[in-house]
Amino acid sequence: MEYIYSDYFNGKPQITDKKQQIFGIVLHDDAENMAAKDYIAWLEEREQQGCLEKGWASIYVDKDTCYWFHPIEYVEWHCGNRFANEHYVGIERCQSKIDGVLSDAQFKENEEASFALAAQILKEQQLPVNRDTIRLHREFFDTACPARAWQMHVNDDEDTLVNRARLKDYFISRIQSYYEHV
Repeated sequence: MEYIYSDYFNGKPQITDKKQQIFGIVLHDDAENMAAKDYIAWLEEREQQGCLEKGWASIYVDKDTCYWFHPIEYVEWHCGNRFANEHYVGIERCQSKIDGVLSDAQFKENEEASFALAAQILKEQQLPVNRDTIRLHREFFDTACPARAWQMHVNDDEDTLVNRARLKDYFISRIQSYYEHV
């Protein structure tokens, strides 16, 4: 896994204020065909155009690359919800477009990279792996995100609390398998 860090890790002033406390992780599916490296130029362009308020996460990941856009200790604009942005770390799982460039099996490789990363962050933050620390974007905002994971692991069933718990439990089981070895 290649780790790439933006200039926000090398002295460039932070975009936002510090989070008061980190409560956990939100796993996003980008609904795009872009790899993690593609987000470098995409985010630079958003910055140049003054469009960052449209949203960004701290981390963009695929099976090969982890692009750290902004330090996780700072507020992000990834959930369309102030509380979530101020307390949860956004991990954007890349190339998640349904019927996109990756098969489900290939996207699972990107998912596994996100699960390992989530385990690392939770361990560093001294947080457990549970339904409170692993959250879905759709819990905070009216969105289909994480749509690819929803289709693959919940068979695109109705958006209910039971089905949300099913997906979260799948995420938790995969993250837990890495957490024990971090």
